[in-house]
Amino acid sequence: MTAIRSTLLSRSAPSIPLASQLYEPLVKGILRHRLYKIFLHSALFCWALVTLWMTWSRGGMFGMSAKESLLLPLKPSTLAFTAATFLVGALPVVVLRKTHLVASPTPATSPSKILSGALQKRSTSHALMTYLVSSLSLLLIHILITGAYDSSAPASARLTLFVKSRKHPYYLNGHLVYVLLSQVAVAYACLLRCVLLDRFAVRWAPTLASQGDNKMKSFGLARVVTVGLTTLVYTLLVTVAHLAVFAFARSIALPLLYQLPFVHMVLRPFTAHFLRGAWTVTLLTRHWSLVSRAFYLGLTTIAIWEYAESAFDAIVAEPAAVAHQTADPGLALVSGITSADVYLKHFAYAELRDFSSESSPAASARRTALFADQKYNPSMWSTLARESLVTLGRDYQLLLRRGKPETPAAAAPAAPKQDVPLPAPATPLIRTKVYKPAQSSPLHAALDTFSSDGPLAAAVSETADAGASHIPELFRSVMPTSPQAKAVETVKKAEENVAALVTQTKGKWKDGLCGALCGYLPKAVVQTASRVKSWWMRDRVHRVAETSLPNRYMDALAAEALCRLTCASLTEDRYGVVQRDIPRIIEALLSFLTALEEYQTELNATYALPPPDQLQQLSPKELAEKETLAMEAARAGEVLSVVSDAVKDGIVQIVRTFGDKLSAFKLPPRIARKLQGFVDYN
Repeated sequence: MTAIRSTLLSRSAPSIPLASQLYEPLVKGILRHRLYKIFLHSALFCWALVTLWMTWSRGGMFGMSAKESLLLPLKPSTLAFTAATFLVGALPVVVLRKTHLVASPTPATSPSKILSGALQKRSTSHALMTYLVSSLSLLLIHILITGAYDSSAPASARLTLFVKSRKHPYYLNGHLVYVLLSQVAVAYACLLRCVLLDRFAVRWAPTLASQGDNKMKSFGLARVVTVGLTTLVYTLLVTVAHLAVFAFARSIALPLLYQLPFVHMVLRPFTAHFLRGAWTVTLLTRHWSLVSRAFYLGLTTIAIWEYAESAFDAIVAEPAAVAHQTADPGLALVSGITSADVYLKHFAYAELRDFSSESSPAASARRTALFADQKYNPSMWSTLARESLVTLGRDYQLLLRRGKPETPAAAAPAAPKQDVPLPAPATPLIRTKVYKPAQSSPLHAALDTFSSDGPLAAAVSETADAGASHIPELFRSVMPTSPQAKAVETVKKAEENVAALVTQTKGKWKDGLCGALCGYLPKAVVQTASRVKSWWMRDRVHRVAETSLPNRYMDALAAEALCRLTCASLTEDRYGVVQRDIPRIIEALLSFLTALEEYQTELNATYALPPPDQLQQLSPKELAEKETLAMEAARAGEVLSVVSDAVKDGIVQIVRTFGDKLSAFKLPPRIARKLQGFVDYN
């Protein structure tokens, strides 16, 4: 006989599926297809550049017939060099950006802090190795193309390793050294630009545009023009800087190395011919073809990297709509906003915003199902509201701290242990030896008596402890500590003294060197150096605002989604599930808005331009500083307006939708006064 199974057993409701199981695989599939799109665009760009290089190596368009010009892009050699250029030029940069992609910008307020913070990251060393290997590999491809198609070029122009000389067969080719150092300079310059622009962080501005709006999309021709202008200007700057550094190394650094003992013996067989003649401007005119060749090679290298990175920036931040691929779009979006990956969380909130604003009957039915959900525990709306409010609350606290990290709370003192009395008197334990000790020799007993752990030392220790136990508590603080504690304190003090001495010595050397240089350098150079130092070290006002709101775009999306769902609940929430959370939502949004407005008021009061009569009394330098701070304050206001505008629009929608029904909710006095302002305005 078997028992009859009951259908009245209460089963626990399942929880919301994890984002890694439901939402993240769908978004990653979309991003994978976008990555292939970036590869395709970069490969086409490399194909165009390789075609130009091979055309130039053959003497240009006028050095070939029309048929050869048309067939050159389709030749197997052109396609092979294109594949090699893509593999060593564009592909490593895209993989680097994908590997170290972050959703929030670096929390730094000045260029010096950005650079110092970047030097502590592994991504910087990876980027340096990637740029160096890529630039040198592109140089190798250029040498192969020149050697294969430019047969009329001299040996030095072919960039061989050694010069063609019987007397000195190991002299390095100066043309190769110059181009090699030029590519290294290009790699370091692009790394510096990548660090200062914080290119590993995603640009989230396109996600604020709805799917149905006419948003700016990645347009190939516009991107090519932008990349071309940026590459041209930056390559000119890098070339000028490399010429200055190369002139210094050729005229000053290399002769100084030859003055060192044993160093000249190693360098002379390879670089002795570099010391002949002085570095003059006429060398540029005599080797202008080499300088222009290095410039075009650097231009090609930077163009490949810049186009690949700009395509990555344009495509990686576009909204991804994946919820319609699932059976329950609301469940997929609620699961997505619980993701631990902030990057994927942006996509979930962007799609949730569009989900909450659709006006079709199908969208209304999906929202009704979300509000009425009782299948999951906690329900979909509870999870959505809690996760969104926690996200806004976390960034609200960061805004109040002005981007500074949270100070760890002091550890609570441990509660004193209370001795629990035993129910019956316990039998005292015998802590002495129960067996008779073995008799030792007189010599061993004497040595044991005077040993460090012998009876004599134990007796002295017991006597000292007994004496210390009778000392009043008032005088125990001045008693000598144990040797171990003294040793630890001594080591700590020594470390602090050494660190302070090193810092003081570095400061003295730095101040002395700056004073000595200021005494010998012209006044204009000193003033220029002071301005550069001030620019390098000064905290930017807008960067402080960005550090205070690192996830401002996600906060704006979360606020819009909450407000639109709240408005939709008036007609689509059949059971009043959302009504109980409306006071919390309004309080959280208005508290956030109050903090943003206080920050904006602080910026206006601190960095606003003085009246015109006071501006006329300022010196040109002070006037320029005031205008710079005012511009930065305006940019900081734009940063704050990303969230404040979204919150204001959402509150206005709630006020217009609910109207007099808002009086049914109980709100704190300050929140009620703030909300009353919106009610009076509308």
